[in-house]
Amino acid sequence: MSLDFQRLESVRAARQRSQRKRWLSVLSVLAGATVILAVSQLAASVMPGWRDIMPLLSRGAALEVRGRVETVERETRTIRISSGFLGLTSVALVVTEDTLIVVGEKEGGFGDIRPGEPVVAAYEVGRGALQAKRVDVVRPAKPSGN
Repeated sequence: MSLDFQRLESVRAARQRSQRKRWLSVLSVLAGATVILAVSQLAASVMPGWRDIMPLLSRGAALEVRGRVETVERETRTIRISSGFLGLTSVALVVTEDTLIVVGEKEGGFGDIRPGEPVVAAYEVGRGALQAKRVDVVRPAKPSGN
């Protein structure tokens, strides 16, 4: 083997090691982010006080939840919206008389909110409960007939 060929082989081997290290570091960062996300989702569902702390940590920010209506409790005017990673977390919102409910592009009422429907809700921290300020029931767009 010539000396040039040996140098070329050592440069190639070093480059391959460098690429392997780069890929391993990217994969480890992705794995770490996935673990952190999973732990935070589990903490929200396992630790009862976690949901009470989260609004306090995000005080001053516009609070919004996107997801599907899990349950509608007519007696207490409460809706539970499942959201987050794979819908593992849920947020219970009290719908008051002041809550604006929009269905499609029209104003609606509490009776228009049904389980399974996709919604976007803006809310704020109220007295012991999260109070919905606006609930948008997202209806699929109807195809226009030509």
